[in-house]
Amino acid sequence: TIDTWWGLVAPASTPKSTIEQLNAAFSAALESETIRKSFKALLAEPVISKAPAFDQFMAQERARYEPIVKATGAK
Repeated sequence: TIDTWWGLVAPASTPKSTIEQLNAAFSAALESETIRKSFKALLAEPVISKAPAFDQFMAQERARYEPIVKATGAK
């Protein structure tokens, strides 16, 4: 199974307070009815998470696809 997902990332040097502000702003946007309708039209469902949880998710995704990338020789 391959799932499509989108996420917002920032440079590692971004201050934690800035990450928290961005997370709050984007979380609020994802909770709006207009955005939810737009996602629904794409057959997608927004999932809101904090930076540590998203970091963990991305690490799991990299580990999940690493064998496939290595096996195919993709770069």
